[in-house]
Amino acid sequence: MGDSIKQETQGVNLLRGNPKKAVLKLSLPLMLSMMVISLYNIIDSFWVAGLGADQLAAVGFVIPLEFLIISIGTSLGAGITSVVSKYIGEKNDKLADNSAAHGVILSLIFSVIVTVIFSVFAKELLMLMGARGASLSYALDYSHIYFIASIFVVMPNALYGLLRSEGDTKRTMYVMVLCAIVNMVLDPIFIYTFNMKMFGAALSTILSLAIVLAIIIYWIYIKKDTYLNPTLTNFDYESFIMKDMLKVAVPSICEMIFITCITAIMHFIILAVSTTDSVAVFENGWRMVTLATEPMMAISTALISIVAANYGAGNFKNMKVAYDYSMKIATLLGVVALIIFLVFAPQISYIFSYGASSRLLEPTIEFFHIFAWFFIVFPGGIISTYVFQGLGKGTHSLVFTVIREAICATVFAVLFGIVLNWGINGVWFGILVGYTIGGLVAIVYANNYLGKMVKA
Repeated sequence: MGDSIKQETQGVNLLRGNPKKAVLKLSLPLMLSMMVISLYNIIDSFWVAGLGADQLAAVGFVIPLEFLIISIGTSLGAGITSVVSKYIGEKNDKLADNSAAHGVILSLIFSVIVTVIFSVFAKELLMLMGARGASLSYALDYSHIYFIASIFVVMPNALYGLLRSEGDTKRTMYVMVLCAIVNMVLDPIFIYTFNMKMFGAALSTILSLAIVLAIIIYWIYIKKDTYLNPTLTNFDYESFIMKDMLKVAVPSICEMIFITCITAIMHFIILAVSTTDSVAVFENGWRMVTLATEPMMAISTALISIVAANYGAGNFKNMKVAYDYSMKIATLLGVVALIIFLVFAPQISYIFSYGASSRLLEPTIEFFHIFAWFFIVFPGGIISTYVFQGLGKGTHSLVFTVIREAICATVFAVLFGIVLNWGINGVWFGILVGYTIGGLVAIVYANNYLGKMVKA
């Protein structure tokens, strides 16, 4: 126990120390864990692809809703990280523990709300995503257990934020990797051996997340070896704590709801120029894109706690140093991803295009040849967005998302895909152009904002 407490203290000291060292040490475990989680989502699609292209398309309609539920948890986690890390930076352990307890209670409340909404309105939500006929039936088979057990999705992702707020990304990595391994093992057993098909794919995910939640609860409340102590005895309701968390979490949740709505619109844009096969290409291809962007996301996520801790300590120069360093590392990773996807597009595409889904191979290769360039424009935009979550200004992040997704990506997708009649590749190109413009706006604004803070 003593060693664990010492380790947690070193994590807290890391947040207050050299910002470049903090970016690297906090990001590396997150990179591995987030990439493994994305990988198991891809493996879900790989096994489902063996059932047929229609089943794979059905998963494509569920993915945005699945993403939304996960994002509600991660948004709460960002709110927790922002507030708790700030008090750790101020060396106010009493408020840090109280804020952590607020975060746990807030996560429980949101878990119940999410479970009720998604379980009751499952069919309607899937239809809003564009699912119809056989695709709707398969999508309901997949989503039924996932929606009912949403608490096992929201809570672990929220509590990751609690661990990250004290600089503990290693144990976050451990449980996320364990979750992925369990899901990977159970997938083929449930889908094929037990013949549970679509339902089995979702069940394996839920069981793996339930195990993770149990482990985190054990660390915090039974083993009690975390730096933070978010118990009821340390809970004293303070409206300003809840308000500060919600200032980050609610705009982030709204951002994710907005992205989900835009995804639904994108599905209809795709269906206006192509078929449900292109929806499968888009959603499952996007999973591979997400896998490649996870290292950049890890840097952005680590940046939240580093910025929040230094903001609490009043060290604005360290915030700017951490931001600039994160931009350099993430951009370099983006160049590597670009090269990999340009060279190995056929091999990567085969993951979703074998057997009964072989007709998706060529369209998926074309998708990757266009979206490979996304890795150049993505890093700067996402890092510039997340830095404001660390500052407790979630509304800024929401504004950047509206600019990127609605004003830019959607408009250009319609322009190139429908108006100029470039077809499905025009839609892909339009999304890429939109993200490029939206990312540049975020980069310019964030640099200007942080520059003024340093000079003040």
